[in-house]
Order: sequence, then structure tokens, then C-alpha cells
Amino acid sequence: MTTTPAPDFYCTDWSLAIDEPMAGTAVSNKVWLFLEVNQPWAAKATSDNNLPQPVQAWLAEQGALVNGRLQFIKQPRGQRTGWAFFVAIFADTGSRVYRFDLAAYEDLLALDLASIVAGKVGYAAHLTTEMQLFICTNGKRDVCCALQGMALLRALAAQVGQAVWQTTHLGGHRFAPTLLTLPDGVTYGRINPQEAPQLLTHLQDGTLWLEKLRGRACYEPVVQVAEQFLRQETAELQLTSYRHTNTHSPAESVWQVQFQAEDGQMFIVTVEAAPPLTTYPSSGQLQAKTFPQFKSQLDL
Repeated sequence: MTTTPAPDFYCTDWSLAIDEPMAGTAVSNKVWLFLEVNQPWAAKATSDNNLPQPVQAWLAEQGALVNGRLQFIKQPRGQRTGWAFFVAIFADTGSRVYRFDLAAYEDLLALDLASIVAGKVGYAAHLTTEMQLFICTNGKRDVCCALQGMALLRALAAQVGQAVWQTTHLGGHRFAPTLLTLPDGVTYGRINPQEAPQLLTHLQDGTLWLEKLRGRACYEPVVQVAEQFLRQETAELQLTSYRHTNTHSPAESVWQVQFQAEDGQMFIVTVEAAPPLTTYPSSGQLQAKTFPQFKSQLDL
């Protein structure tokens, strides 16, 4: 095949054409903030928007205190009033998600994000375990997010209704449609609309869909790669089957990633850096970018 795409290429098509792996590509962050904003989104919506200035300042300051990643979300509002705000704290030992229904954006100013993230009992009434699916649809960032993301969103909304939301950039639009799940914090990519029932089956069963998995938000990229390899080797798909316990780097570009199974058995996956992949990650932009690649083995 040619080494560069045509000028009007779609990044999703090019990523598939070069057989780019998805493992280890999920955005890694343990605290996420999801704010419902129904106004049109700019390419970098969370920093370029018309929210009241005190609200923007609060999001920036409070978000920085907890190292939170901010996402905007939206969906058809129907008869619902106010604005939804989710705070998610992801961990493989059990994630926590809080939902707040705001009468006005200024209601955010009364919240203490540090106390929420710390699990203070004063916010316990806002805990929720309901499934929420956030699909990147921001065509201002990349056209593939709009084309691929909206198609998947419609397919999922037909089955689970208001559990599905549009969201801003999740990283990796070349893997569109890409989505993040709550409460577990799992990122998937390349899910066709016809595959929506399969995704929902995995979510209902508490299993990971390895063929579509990009990684878990609570893990660093190397741990995401190691987890996927371990599960491929052991055919163990239950989300709770393994817990990451340690990562050790015995040499440059080599990592030994340790997991503990529910029965106490320990597994170590050795991950090594492989030659990086140079590709074109944005539709219609012939600007190459290099991404890390890895190879793994299970130490027996």
C-alpha cells in the first residue's frame, strides 16, 4: 500500500488500512468531570465556550486541584430541566460516580471537588451506579467523530435511551467511533452501529470486549497494554478478575507489570517498547505523528 494517504482521507480508514493496534491508547486519568453543555461545541470546547466566567474559573481551578479531566456532554433534553454534572473516580478496585443535577451552572460553585474525590460522606447521596455511555461526536475536532460517532450513538440510544451522551474529545479520533463507559471507565473504539447489541451484552455481563478495547482510564498506557495481553493469554474477560498491583522498570523501555487475580494468584507481564508507528491521525491533514508501540510476554 502507499505510505501516505490521499489528501481527503478519513483518519479512521487510514488507521484500519495500516492495521494500527488500539491497545494502550485510552486517555489515562483517574478523575473525570462530565458537564452537560448543550451549546454548539468548538474544536477545543472545554477551553473555548460561553459558560459564565465564574463557572469557567471554577472548572479550571477545582479541576486542577483533583487533576480532573473535563468533558462536555449533551443529549436530547426532552422534558428534563437543569444540567447534569458527573464526577467519576476510576479504580480497578471499584470506581465511584457522582451525579449532580444543576438548576444553573453557578450551582457548581457550591461543590467541593476535593471532598467528592476523597469520598466524604456529605456527598454520598449523589453516588450512582447507573450505566452511562459517552461517545465522542465532536466533528469540529475531526469529521470522523461526527460521522462514526453519531451513527453509533443513534444505534445505542434506540436501545438504552438517555444512558447515551455525546461528548467532546476522548483522544484517538482515528479509532472512531470511540466511547467511554461509566461506572467502569473503559474506553472502546471501532464499534460499528450493528455491533451495539454486542457492546451492551458485555456491559451487562461485566466483561471486557478485547477486540474493541483501547484501555481503562485508571491505567497508564503500559498497564493498559499489559492487561489486554494478559486477558488474551488467559481468556479471562470479567472486569473484576485482575487488579494491577505494581509496575517495575528493570531497564530502559522495559516494564514488568504485575496483576493479582481474585484467587490471589500473581501474574507478571513484561512489556517492551517496539519500533514506534508513524501515521496520520487527523482526517485530511498530511501531518505525520509518531505513536509508541509495544510487545508483551507473560512470565510463567
